[in-house]
Amino acid sequence: MWEHIVPWTISFFAFVVALLTYLRNGRNDSMRDRAENDARMESLKESLLKANIKLDQMCAIANETRNDVKTLNQSMIAMDKRLSVVENDLKTAFMRIDELREEVRKYGMDKG
Repeated sequence: MWEHIVPWTISFFAFVVALLTYLRNGRNDSMRDRAENDARMESLKESLLKANIKLDQMCAIANETRNDVKTLNQSMIAMDKRLSVVENDLKTAFMRIDELREEVRKYGMDKG
């Protein structure tokens, strides 16, 4: 009778030890996987934060550029208005010069 109980008892204890070892290793693997996933998520969060900061900087630069372009457009519109006034004044000046030339010619002819 002992010859049957001893091998079965040893087999049972070996099975229990194997089962406990399997469960312990599975739990350790699960904890290690969870820690690796947490580390990956932290790395991803850090990368996303850096990307958001860069995007904010690029957005600020784009807004500054847009404001500069608006200022340049306003300046060009003002210069265009001033140029139109100068062109009109120049035309008027040339017309007046032509009138004065005619008067000089008439005055010169009347004298001569």
